[in-house]
Amino acid sequence: MEKSTVEIVIPPGIPQSVIYRVMEICGVNYQIKKDPVLDREYSVLSGYPEQIEEAKKYLKLFTEAKLALRDISRLARRYKTLAKLYTEDEELRGILSVASQDIANREWIEVCKEKPLDGEYETLEICGKKVYVYV
Repeated sequence: MEKSTVEIVIPPGIPQSVIYRVMEICGVNYQIKKDPVLDREYSVLSGYPEQIEEAKKYLKLFTEAKLALRDISRLARRYKTLAKLYTEDEELRGILSVASQDIANREWIEVCKEKPLDGEYETLEICGKKVYVYV
C-alpha cells in the first residue's frame, strides 16, 4: 500500500531560513500554491503524515529559537558581552547551534556543550525546554 502525502500551510512571516532548515531535517517538500478564489499565493510543506508531524514540531522550535537568539544577540552586542547558552536538552542544543548560524550578530553568542561554571545567568523557556543564558 502506498503512503499518501499530506500538506500543511505555512503561516505568513516564517523566515525562509527556518523553512529551509525544516525541509533539510524532516525531508518535506516546499511549494507555493495559488488560491484561485482569493487570487493569493500561499506556501505549503508536503510529505508523508509522520514527516509533517515532525515538521510542525520543528517549525515551532526553530522559529522560537531564532526569535530568542535574535533578541539575545542584540542585547549582547549592545552591552558588549558574550552570551553563553546552555541547555540540558540535546535536541534543543543542536537547534540553537544551527539557528545561531542564521542570525545577525552571531559572534556575540556561543552555544556551550557543558554548563559554564562562572557568571550570572537567566533562564528562558523555548517550547517548554529550559535554556540558561550566561553573561
